[in-house]
Parts: sequence; structure tokens; C-alpha cells
Amino acid sequence: MKRRFDLSISALCAACLAAAPLSAQEQTREPVQWEFGSNASEWSHDGECDDPRFIGKGMAAALVTDNIGRDASDCRKAFESDQIALHPMFAEPSNAASINYGDDESTFANDGACDDIRFTGDYASEMVYLVDDIGHDASDCREAVKSGEARWQGSKVDLEHGVTIDDIIGEEAGASDNTY
Repeated sequence: MKRRFDLSISALCAACLAAAPLSAQEQTREPVQWEFGSNASEWSHDGECDDPRFIGKGMAAALVTDNIGRDASDCRKAFESDQIALHPMFAEPSNAASINYGDDESTFANDGACDDIRFTGDYASEMVYLVDDIGHDASDCREAVKSGEARWQGSKVDLEHGVTIDDIIGEEAGASDNTY
């Protein structure tokens, strides 16, 4: 009789846990197969997460999109110690209709180009993506996805970064080497 009672209690507890809704914080902390990427950022191993896919008190003060997927050790440590969570804008949509495009608060909103790094397409290599545009170019990105020009890439670790700071610095260094 005791064994049957123990099994019933265990089954009841499992059913209650399965039915309990997750809080908003728990939902954004559930990247089941989340990949943190590499440590290719020059700011890796500095004790702060520099990857703008995350939010929280363990984040660096200044972020650039170049560091997406490139500060794995710092971000993993901060994530595991509840200092950061997955930014809701980077949550994997179940389909195109469920994408959270955000708003049109970007300086570059409504200019006909999707400036949000969560999206990519043939145009991506020419883009200079800014952290400030994440979730703030909704109309342009929605239209680009609808037309097939853009597709979601927000869940990738090795996403298409467009023109990076290293590209810009390299061009400037090359220009200063030209002597006549």
C-alpha cells in the first residue's frame, strides 16, 4: 500500500510541475540547446558578457553586434549564475507569423532596408548592424521577410554580421598607408 501511495504522490507532483506555467523570466532562461559560441571577441574573459543576445546585470555597458556568439566563457558563466538571461528579441519564433519584430524606433526605420541583425538576406554583407536597431526596425524587416528578401537568423551563433568594426578599421588603416 505504501508503494502505491508513493507512486501516486510522485505522479501527482510530476503532473503539477508539468502544468505549472513558467514565469516570463523562466521562459527567457530556457534556451534548451543554446550555443554560446566562441571566445573570438577581444573582450572575452573580462568577466562581462559582451553578446547582445543577452540582458541583465552581468552585461558589459557598451555592446556591438560584432560580439554576437563571440564571448562564450563570460556569457556562459553569467548565464549559469543568473546574472544574464536570453534577450526576448532573440527567442526563436515558432514560425514567421510569430516573429517579434519590435517597433520602428530606429533612426533608420522606414528607409526600405531591414537594419536589424536578427534578420539576414543577400543584402547582409553590405549592412552595418547596430545594437540600437535590434527590435527597432519592425516595418522594414516585416516587409523584407514577407517579400522573401530577409529571413530570421536571430538564433544562430555564427550569424552574418555584415560590415564589422574590424572591416572599418582595416579600411581606414589601408587608406592611411597610401602615400603619393
